[in-house]
Amino acid sequence: MRETLRRVVAAFCLYAGIALCLTPDHHLLEVEPVNWQQKVGAEQQHSENVKGIMEPYVGHDMLKDVDLASETRGTIAEYIAQETEGRLITVSGADWEGLWNDIAATVTDQAPSEAWAATRGLDYRADAVYLPTTTPLLQQLTRQWPEDSLLSYVRITPEKSGIPPRYLSVYQASPMDLREGAPTHLVYPYRTFGAMLLLAGLLFYILLPHATPPESGVFYLAQAVGWLPDLLATLGSGCFFAMPFLITADAAGGPFDPGWWPLTVVMWFIGAIFASIFVITTWYQTRHLTWDDSGISITTWGFSRRDMRRDELEMIDVYVQQMPRWLRVLAWIISIFNWRATSSALLLEQTDPGFSILLTNGTRFSFTGDGMWGGSSFLAWSDSQGVPVNPGVRPLLESHADYSPSRAGRVISIIFAVLILIGAGWPLTKFAMASLPQPQPEFRAGSFSEQSDLAPPSPALQQPAAGQQPVEQPMTEKQPEKPVTPEMLAREREIMKEIAAIRDELKVLQKEIGTISNPNAVAIEKTQQAMKRLAELQKEFEAVRSGKTPVEQSPEPKSPQEK
Repeated sequence: MRETLRRVVAAFCLYAGIALCLTPDHHLLEVEPVNWQQKVGAEQQHSENVKGIMEPYVGHDMLKDVDLASETRGTIAEYIAQETEGRLITVSGADWEGLWNDIAATVTDQAPSEAWAATRGLDYRADAVYLPTTTPLLQQLTRQWPEDSLLSYVRITPEKSGIPPRYLSVYQASPMDLREGAPTHLVYPYRTFGAMLLLAGLLFYILLPHATPPESGVFYLAQAVGWLPDLLATLGSGCFFAMPFLITADAAGGPFDPGWWPLTVVMWFIGAIFASIFVITTWYQTRHLTWDDSGISITTWGFSRRDMRRDELEMIDVYVQQMPRWLRVLAWIISIFNWRATSSALLLEQTDPGFSILLTNGTRFSFTGDGMWGGSSFLAWSDSQGVPVNPGVRPLLESHADYSPSRAGRVISIIFAVLILIGAGWPLTKFAMASLPQPQPEFRAGSFSEQSDLAPPSPALQQPAAGQQPVEQPMTEKQPEKPVTPEMLAREREIMKEIAAIRDELKVLQKEIGTISNPNAVAIEKTQQAMKRLAELQKEFEAVRSGKTPVEQSPEPKSPQEK
């Protein structure tokens, strides 16, 4: 009974823990205070960067009249109207002003509390916070959300006159955006509980004491057939159970999404094949044959008992366990078309000799020889009771002596348990601690201050250049935090060249990948490395362009051949 309970609890903790660890919360909004002046400066800087990259190739004369940021050359009011057209939601009130103040403080390293700091985005999304759609204030936006748009701008009109309004950009981030930019405890709110459940299942499996081996009878022990099959069942079924969660993480709503459930069925069917090892192992370890002067008893699953009198026993016969014939034939047919399947076909041809108990009514109870104890005692009892024994099975029964505890087996079991705890227990503990849920931030009422770096500046006129019509310009005297330098332009050119080289390499690798039945592992690995490097270069380019990454700390570019 203990072995059945051990595996039922372990399997439940395994699958429930994986599901909790990999179930994301897609109901998050990316909220960012909009700094229109910085936005205008960034677009104008980007225009100059692109022109600087193209100038060596097309010449200065071809680019002198090109302006990729022409929409920013009017007033800021005009630019705001253009950017927010069809996507503007206007609100007011002390609660909204307080929300803007807290978000602005959080993204400028002045979070009002640890709870607010825990909502800030990671890496390149550190200028935004992530809040659930159930936030009371954000729920007001759903009734006014623009159709066919994932982004909306919220204009917060201050209660005090003379203070310019503030803006928030609210974005319904995709699953991929959330996974890359949002804090882990927000994207995967159940991950800590899942990791704790996995750890609890592991501890229960290891620490639940095994039942004391019986003094007599035919039985199987965990030391012989337990650990490795259970490990294979855990790894195999766990991987295929988790795969639909991982595959659909960036593209769908989960394993049961209407477009992805066929994949889920296939993956979980394969996982169920591995999980059946739990059932087979439990069946063996709970199977126990005992005897006395009146007959024999066979116990299975720890609670199912079958008693048979002496006069019901017809004979002890030979039994050979082997895979079904149809499966062996199918494996050999497959090996004809794919020689790699030959090893699997040979494994399926292996046999496990044992013995069977044949009753007078034709019923047969079979026992395999691998991992069996007590065969010699059962042979002696059969001879003493006059039960016929097939001569072919006598050597097998005589070779399986009664069980005697050994110190070496116990030491090996303890070492194996310690290795499992160190290899899986410690990482699960760290995994759980890294995703601990954080308290919800407090939403406070407040009011806007008259001075703020994120507030839109008042428009001002700038002297037109010779030969140009007077155009009202935004207040852009305040230079960007990172001015454009020749080093930045040079670094961007290097990155663009490396990106072009990697794309050329990917075109070549696409022809070398092969097919599903005959893939080229080397080409696939090179493609994965090239894609990873391409993503890194794209992020680095954005960082250099925005001035977030100092050029002097950027790594030297590497050609695809050097990787």
